[in-house]
Amino acid sequence: MGAHATSVKKRITLRLDMLRTYFAYGNFALAGLWASLAPHAVPARAPLDTAQVIEPAHTTIEDHWRRATGILSAALTSFQRVLSLQAAAARQLDSADYALTQLLHDLRPAMALPADVSGLRAILAEAERTAPERYRKALAA
Repeated sequence: MGAHATSVKKRITLRLDMLRTYFAYGNFALAGLWASLAPHAVPARAPLDTAQVIEPAHTTIEDHWRRATGILSAALTSFQRVLSLQAAAARQLDSADYALTQLLHDLRPAMALPADVSGLRAILAEAERTAPERYRKALAA
């Protein structure tokens, strides 16, 4: 029995020595790793800034008035531009209408009207009735 206890004790002692060696090597390896990661080598996270209060810019009455009038003057300028663009579009439509009317007038001798023109006359009569004064002359021709 004594021999058995001695062999068990030796095995336990060997295991403990192995664990001591393992932990010593582990501690040594961790110490080396820790030393290689010195505080200056590890990128530190910047401390978070606490909520910063942003003060609004104090504006004077003159600044408010200047901003308000600037907005209104920009709106008026845009409105004037819209009016001028609409007038230009109306002139272009008038010239296109005149060109179409002249083309129809020039082609009338070459174009034969169908035998039954009642539908066409009804359309032209309705167009003449609803058209503005300046177009009635062209539709009557």
